[in-house]
Amino acid sequence: MKTILAKDENNNIKEYKVILTYHSPEYNKDYIVYTDNKYTNDELNIYINTYDKENLELVSEPIDNKEELTKIKTIINSILLTMKNESEKLEEKS
Repeated sequence: MKTILAKDENNNIKEYKVILTYHSPEYNKDYIVYTDNKYTNDELNIYINTYDKENLELVSEPIDNKEELTKIKTIINSILLTMKNESEKLEEKS
């Protein structure tokens, strides 16, 4: 799994695992979904930011527009659910 560097809530730079990237034609932006592989309330911590496709080393642009964030979260959740379902189908065939 690919890793990136991003700032945490305390503005410290940490290494994270990339889950997926997504380009939104509506906003003409690229988004990255990543995790620190830690859990809060039994749920994996997942973060979404915009990023520069040319420089994946440091992610530092949070999504400030609430409408944009809501739409992107909905799309990302749909993608993650599809990935999970496909993974479960593959496991069943094994």
